[in-house]
Amino acid sequence: MEITFLGHSGFCVETTHANIVIDPWLSTHGAFDSSWFQYPRNQHLASFVIDKLNDTKKDNFVYVSHEHKDHFDEKFLKSLGPTFTYVVPGFRRPFLRDHLANLPCKDVISFDHADELKFKDGTIKIYLDDNEMNRDSAILVKSNGESFLNLNDTKLQDTLPTIAKVDGPFDVFTCQFSGANWHPVCYQYDNKTYTSISKKKMLSKFEAVARSIEFLKPRYYIPAAGPPCFLDPELIEINFQETNIFPRTPKFIKYLNRRLGKIDVKYPELMPGDIIDITSDKVKLEANERVDDNEFEAYIRSYAEDYKHFFDTRKKTYLDNDNHSLLKKLIPPLNSKLKSLTLRNRIKSPLYLGIKNLNDPILRVDFQSGTTKVVNGINDSNYYLMEIPKFEFAQLAENQILWEDLFLTMRVRLYRNPDIYQTIIQGFLTMQPEDVSSFCNRLLEIEESKERINVEADGVRYSIDRFCPHQAGDLKQGWIENGRYLTCPRHRWQFDLWNEGQCTTSNETIRAVALDDEI
Repeated sequence: MEITFLGHSGFCVETTHANIVIDPWLSTHGAFDSSWFQYPRNQHLASFVIDKLNDTKKDNFVYVSHEHKDHFDEKFLKSLGPTFTYVVPGFRRPFLRDHLANLPCKDVISFDHADELKFKDGTIKIYLDDNEMNRDSAILVKSNGESFLNLNDTKLQDTLPTIAKVDGPFDVFTCQFSGANWHPVCYQYDNKTYTSISKKKMLSKFEAVARSIEFLKPRYYIPAAGPPCFLDPELIEINFQETNIFPRTPKFIKYLNRRLGKIDVKYPELMPGDIIDITSDKVKLEANERVDDNEFEAYIRSYAEDYKHFFDTRKKTYLDNDNHSLLKKLIPPLNSKLKSLTLRNRIKSPLYLGIKNLNDPILRVDFQSGTTKVVNGINDSNYYLMEIPKFEFAQLAENQILWEDLFLTMRVRLYRNPDIYQTIIQGFLTMQPEDVSSFCNRLLEIEESKERINVEADGVRYSIDRFCPHQAGDLKQGWIENGRYLTCPRHRWQFDLWNEGQCTTSNETIRAVALDDEI
């Protein structure tokens, strides 16, 4: 088995009788409304992928893990001929498979969790992580006793014991190590707070991946699934922040060297075009360019210069829209969400949505009354504020961009008082209207679960809820930090066992009860 790294989350797995292309993000327009771009450049590998998929002597497959645009590159996929079969996760929401079914291909095969497809000299197996706030999947390719497990961006760390027991061991393992979230990037924090939050989230992510490597013990771990780079002049300085949630591969490898010590796992820094030959146990450095940290800033600024005209012209398209009319266009979809948000009475503070750099008017969403209206300015002391660039606001009002994709552009600006994460309002903001009702039902299912487990921290036993109140991560697979904080393996939420299991960053709790006399 040979695995060619295509850049970001993309791979081409070659066996004797099959080619499996995974998440090829290769087009030139970036992702998330051209806010994310591939780092390093990888667009030259489009012809390589096309040639592989045109090999009529093999079974050819394209796997798309989920609908995020750095994995689901519809523009590139439209350029392919009907010479392969799509392999897709069977999410409850049919967005991905419906779109792929309209593109050139032989067939679209939809997988439920742990479904398996056999080809001439191997198998493909898909694992699903499907809820309204996260839809993602992982893939396992096996052939002639060799295996490649790719978790992509999934948060399936709590299921790794089951996966390993059924399907292990694994020769090559990869998963996301770099951040892909708008917090704290889009929030209004001072530099000290921003750096502190970023560092904590970065190290938490590093630790979760290190634990996965330590548990699975693959021959190779490939750092992948990020980070992207940002070429928009409005965003470009994110690339050069000393500490943020987008660390590059060398920083992570340095962490692994310290954290894992002499563990017998190789973690090479691959560039687009590099190959791991599992059979010969060799890394082939075939990339046409290599970028190190010393060259990084010059490389990014040169890369951005190629897109200067693109960014100078694209935003002007929407500037003639009337501000008041744009605000009114967004009221129906917001009210549609409110109607489906059966838990909205739990949100006491209003949400304000406005156009960036426009003081008034602004939209005010009142969760208690279930109404949205245009108002002149902010008149509440406790509130959540979301400011959106005008050209993005226009696309949102015209249903030309998904709500979650809007957040991932990193162009929105957010403020909340108090600065506490609230799952319900986060779901409301990021979801499409059709997903909100199922999201509320899922939260109620988690709350109604009565299953409890015991954990031990610093010699004290505690009884806690088994499942994380955020997205039902199995806390059996969590770990204790600093003798008191239980960390969820999925999103690394921490719960203070000394404070009745209260989450350190939200108002959620796992209802911890000390079972011993002393704490």
